Amino acid sequence: MPGDTILLLLANTTNRNQLRNWLQARYQIIEGQNVADLQQPFQLCIVDGPALDRHETAIQQRRAAAHPIFLPFLLVTTRRDVQLHTRHLWRTVDELVISPIQKAELQARIEILLRARRLALEVNRLQQSMLTSAQMWLQLAVQSAHIGLWEWDLTTNRVFFSPEWKTQLGYEADELVDSFAVWEERLHPDDRERCLNTINRYLRQPWPNFALEFRLRHKDGSYRWIRSQAALIYDQHGQPTHMLGAHLDLTDRKQMEEEQQRLTEQLFQSQKLEAIGALASGIAHDLNNLLVPIIGFAEMGLLEAPPDSELYADFDQIRAAGIRATALTRQILAFSRRQRFEMKPVNLNQIISDFAGILRRLIGERIAIHLNLSPHLWPIVADAGQIEQVLLNLVINARDAIEGNGAITITTAPVRIDNNTSQHLPTLALGDYVAMQVQDTGCGIDPDILPRIFEPFFTTKPQGQGTGLGLATVFGIVKQHRGHIDVQSVPGNGTTFTIYLPALVNAAPVARSDLSTSEQLTGHETVLVVEDEPEVLLLIASVLRLHGYHVLEALDPEHGMSLATSYEGPIDLLISDIMLPAMNGDELYRQLIIKRPELRVLYVSAYAGNEPVSLPSDCVLAKPFTLQQLLQRVRAALAGLG
Repeated sequence: MPGDTILLLLANTTNRNQLRNWLQARYQIIEGQNVADLQQPFQLCIVDGPALDRHETAIQQRRAAAHPIFLPFLLVTTRRDVQLHTRHLWRTVDELVISPIQKAELQARIEILLRARRLALEVNRLQQSMLTSAQMWLQLAVQSAHIGLWEWDLTTNRVFFSPEWKTQLGYEADELVDSFAVWEERLHPDDRERCLNTINRYLRQPWPNFALEFRLRHKDGSYRWIRSQAALIYDQHGQPTHMLGAHLDLTDRKQMEEEQQRLTEQLFQSQKLEAIGALASGIAHDLNNLLVPIIGFAEMGLLEAPPDSELYADFDQIRAAGIRATALTRQILAFSRRQRFEMKPVNLNQIISDFAGILRRLIGERIAIHLNLSPHLWPIVADAGQIEQVLLNLVINARDAIEGNGAITITTAPVRIDNNTSQHLPTLALGDYVAMQVQDTGCGIDPDILPRIFEPFFTTKPQGQGTGLGLATVFGIVKQHRGHIDVQSVPGNGTTFTIYLPALVNAAPVARSDLSTSEQLTGHETVLVVEDEPEVLLLIASVLRLHGYHVLEALDPEHGMSLATSYEGPIDLLISDIMLPAMNGDELYRQLIIKRPELRVLYVSAYAGNEPVSLPSDCVLAKPFTLQQLLQRVRAALAGLG
């Protein structure tokens, strides 16, 4: 059966209908149309902004007429108007909810206000009979409402605390003395001044329905959120002699609100990450196409310029800048998990050795990089580019932590996790791992922020100098490789990151690529290159010709098909961008092999694993690429390895 009566004084018809449907099963509902409806009997009124503006005076008169009985009013407002209407809090309305209305929040606030009204009724009855039966009524109120009651003698400064009041704070009935200081010394430091000032103002100039929220220290040292409502008791001369009130424990409600806020923030972060991923994927095509000629022509300049010349150094700086830009794009794409992964057995030592030169150029001469690589290392299944990304992020993080000169040491070692060692790494399954450690001589990490370093967007760098994605990206890549990352740091003594990756113990050692020297990267075959970006087409054709290949060039599929038809000699390889005008690269290849079945293919793509066409990763070369990567993949494709 519906219980308390609620008056809906809402100008917004949609909200009125919605609240009626939500509440009519539990409460008697009166739908108010004008100010006269305020005279009807009800236990709570829900009002919105327009109705409040029209009937503010009438509402205040209705509340005054009910005094000293608490008659609660709940305001429904919008986030835009919330600051405007907060001036009404405690004067015209007692609580507010923000539209769009959440049903659970609305019901919770209604119940709190109705409980407060019931409590006020109980307090009023206690006031009327406290001279003869105060203790009895207090006990009954505590038993029925589970609320801590208190009575403050303003003359002696003694305070009676009910057993329930003490239980809320974890104390037995005989553990606390009856003193105002007992309450005051348990106030949270951030709440003490505000609470004392509010009480003093109330004693000087009382107002109806006194209420105050604050935190009190529990016996176990934690803090409980309390809502205290009270009223004054006067003597025959109209002077206040006592203050009688009750405590309602709001801790669970506050925790629920904090959890809801945390979930909202997580959702916002998730949506922000998804937006970043979508944006990064959208711009990756254009950015990667720009980086191909920047890196490629810089590398061609390095081939032509004397190594000890200024021109060589300039080309090297251009190449390094291009690689840094590539790393930034990879970093965002890896974090948003929109990048192609090429998981295969790799030698971690070889990845580190090959990448060390780039790392040294990136961090500068003031910081030395030392390699301490175990010669007895198992292979791992990994994406080499992502392992390079992990190295890059950790080394840059270490560089930023080092002031002046310093050193970064990269170490590898085989590790066996068994019953004796698993207690130190409880998240790792028993088995064999390859460990990679990056240790620096920097300033270390403060213990207070150490648990947060892998959080997305968390950074200690000044505004505009850090994305907060570096270590979060490392964490994501390691987890995608079924690995584990551990960090040890002492302020002033540097930081050590240790990554554990599952080992391929029984696999054959991963040999170094036999396509490393310029002689091994040359060829004499005929290659048809179809690429709609002129600069990229020019670069690929120039590099291939420089290394002995005969090249046919086309800016679109139609021209490519025309060249393939008119060319009388064999065409050994098609290099095609995946996304082309009129048809994609795969469609072009399928057209060409009808007449040239021996034709092999190597696709190039600037979509970083997010291509609209599904293709095997071993026949796709992701942009941007280095000249060596291009030539190696060309030889592999011609050898039938792609």
